Amino acid sequence: MLTGSCLCGDVVFAIDGPVAMVGHCHCAMCRKSHGSAFATFATVSTDDFRWVQGEDRVVAYQSSAQRFRRFCARCGSAVLADGDGERDVLVPLGNVAGDPGVRPRLHAFTASMAPWHTIVDDLPRHGAHPQALMPRASVVVRPGVPRTSGAVVGSCLCGAVAYEFDPPPLRMYNCHCSRCRRTVSAAYQTVLRVDRSGFRWLAGAGNVADYRLPGTWFQCAFCRTCGSRTPWTRDEQVCVPAGSLDCDPGERPHESIFTDSRAVWAVLDERLESWPAGLTPTPDP
Repeated sequence: MLTGSCLCGDVVFAIDGPVAMVGHCHCAMCRKSHGSAFATFATVSTDDFRWVQGEDRVVAYQSSAQRFRRFCARCGSAVLADGDGERDVLVPLGNVAGDPGVRPRLHAFTASMAPWHTIVDDLPRHGAHPQALMPRASVVVRPGVPRTSGAVVGSCLCGAVAYEFDPPPLRMYNCHCSRCRRTVSAAYQTVLRVDRSGFRWLAGAGNVADYRLPGTWFQCAFCRTCGSRTPWTRDEQVCVPAGSLDCDPGERPHESIFTDSRAVWAVLDERLESWPAGLTPTPDP
C-alpha cells in the first residue's frame, strides 16, 4: 500500500493496488495547475484509490469537459485528477510518500514544453498525447489579459489570476525539498525571485490564497478557484512558480537546492550547481 498527502496534511489518501503507469506531462495545463516544469502522474485503478482523511477538504476544478483536478482547500496541493466514468485516476507522484516502487516511463506533450526547461533523461518523448498516460482531454480556453510591453507575464489555469514583472528575474533555481514536492505535487519546484517593486498583479489578487506551513518560514500561494500555484511575497522579493509563466522569462535555472531530499524517481540536472542541504547564498523559498 502507498500513502500520500497534501502539504498541510489535511488530505491523506492511499493506493491499495498496483500502479499501472507513471509518466511526466509537460502540457501547459499541467504546468499551470502545478506551477512546475512538468507534472508526474501515477495511473491507478479507481477501485484501488481511497481517501484516508480530508475528502471534505478537497476542492474540484473542472479543467476540461472530461476531467477534474482536485486540490486541498487549505494549502492548494493537487491531490488527484480524474474524470466521470473513467476506470483510472491520475495521482500526482509528488504527494506520494516514500518509494512508489515504479519509475517514470515517458514524457508527454513535449511539443509544448516550457522554454526554460531541459529534459535530462533518455525516456521516450511524445510530442502530444500518449494514451498510455491519460485519456484525451479538451483544451481549456482562458481569457487574455493586457500586459505591459516587455514585461514577463503569468497566470493560473482558469485565468482568474494574472500578473507581470519587469525582467530580468534576480534568480531562478530548482528546489527538491519534500515541502516543495508537496507544494507543487511534482518532482520539484522551479522558482524565480523577482524584485517586489517590479511585480504587478494584473487580475485576481483577491482570489489568491496564501499559506504558511505552521512553525516554519515555508510559504506558498494558489488560486482559490482552480488551485494553480501563484506568486507569493517574501520580504522585498516575490517568489514566482515558473510553471505559471505564459512566456519565456529570459532566464534558466542555475542551481538545484536540497538535492539530498529529492524524490527517488526524480533525475537531477547535473549541469546545474547542486546544494545538497540547501546551503545557498540567499535564503531558500
